[in-house]
Amino acid sequence: MTSSPPSPRLSSLTIAADVDEISRVSAWLEELGEQEDWPPQMLFGLELSVEEALANVITHGFENTCHDPEIVLEYFRPAPEAIGIRIIDNGVAFDPTAQASPQLAENVEEARIGGHGLRFMRHYLSDFGYARVGDRNELTLIAGPKAATDGAASP
Repeated sequence: MTSSPPSPRLSSLTIAADVDEISRVSAWLEELGEQEDWPPQMLFGLELSVEEALANVITHGFENTCHDPEIVLEYFRPAPEAIGIRIIDNGVAFDPTAQASPQLAENVEEARIGGHGLRFMRHYLSDFGYARVGDRNELTLIAGPKAATDGAASP
């Protein structure tokens, strides 16, 4: 991910480390998308990517920790034609951008569960990056024109 000065946060949402909160995040994203007239394909890809990332943070990010989980989502505009969501959590350090996407199975019987969220992110997002800042993970997801038109499926 290219480094540039941070864009100002336009909106934020704090959630509990509970998978039921993902529906609240989706509603928040849909409301932002409606207010700002995001292209439907861009919203679809960003929402799917955020849901996948949050499912992993909530399910795995706080294993073997003894502190209260904190998860904050920040919405920002890195460029006029791009939408950014930053997921900040105080879970175990994990860089999803350093992970390889699993090989696709040749048939359903050989298919394995897991790891395909990264494939979705790489497909639908124009950029995503990770940083460990102090005791926090910061996963930045950027949906831009490339992600919205690069063969993305419609919602």
